[in-house]
Amino acid sequence: MATYNTNQKKELLQFLEQHKDQAFTIDEMMSGMDRDPAFLVKPGKSTLYRLLPALTEAGTVHRFTRESDRKTVYQIVGGQGCHGHMHMKCNGCGKVLHMSDGASRELMAQIEQLNQFYLDLSHTLLYGTCGTCAARVSGENTMGGLAHE
Repeated sequence: MATYNTNQKKELLQFLEQHKDQAFTIDEMMSGMDRDPAFLVKPGKSTLYRLLPALTEAGTVHRFTRESDRKTVYQIVGGQGCHGHMHMKCNGCGKVLHMSDGASRELMAQIEQLNQFYLDLSHTLLYGTCGTCAARVSGENTMGGLAHE
């Protein structure tokens, strides 16, 4: 099946590239492109529903379920070297972070040595909380002068 590089597809990829550390629902993508006057040929909702599965299957975009609201979100893959390391996904904001290649290899070696278990780095995603969300939650826990013990 032939693939086409339409202006709408270019605009979508440009938007995702500009926000590569964020994951978006289809509605959030549409709103983001609507607010930005740099995007001239904004894809419609039906076009996004058609493009995103194809981009996901091609490995250009990751598809996740955001833990905070259980909505499907999409995020651009961070370049060609994206498959040689582990990824960390924040349960709060949905941001996907790239673990360094060295840290990924070190952790993978420890897991292999201790457990005789071999990780598939193309599908390795660790879930947790990013520093921004952790700081926000910590700040919320101490607001109003109440100390939590």
